[in-house]
Amino acid sequence: MTKAELSELLHGIGVPVGEGEHFLDSSTEFPKIAYWEYLWSDDMASGDDYEELVAYQVSFVSRRPRDPKLIQLKRRLNNIGIHPDINHEYVKAENGPGEYHSYMQIDVTEALT
Repeated sequence: MTKAELSELLHGIGVPVGEGEHFLDSSTEFPKIAYWEYLWSDDMASGDDYEELVAYQVSFVSRRPRDPKLIQLKRRLNNIGIHPDINHEYVKAENGPGEYHSYMQIDVTEALT
């Protein structure tokens, strides 16, 4: 999967999507998705050949657990052979209702160098 394909898949869910962790705080709509890179690695093949992988965190935030749009995201990833572990947490808010935060790692191929 490329970054462009990841972006297209996320935007196809039909909720606000932003690149960068700050989007989680700046968007007041729910549910919402943010994604950002956090790890670069080289996937070595035989000889000197390799491809560069970038791990993205994909965060899904909603006001309820097991949001139907999260299930839709999981289904779309599974349909293309991607089966990430999805972590869940409830984040209490100081003022107002809390949020359900689900997050996963998606590896994409990018040309970094």
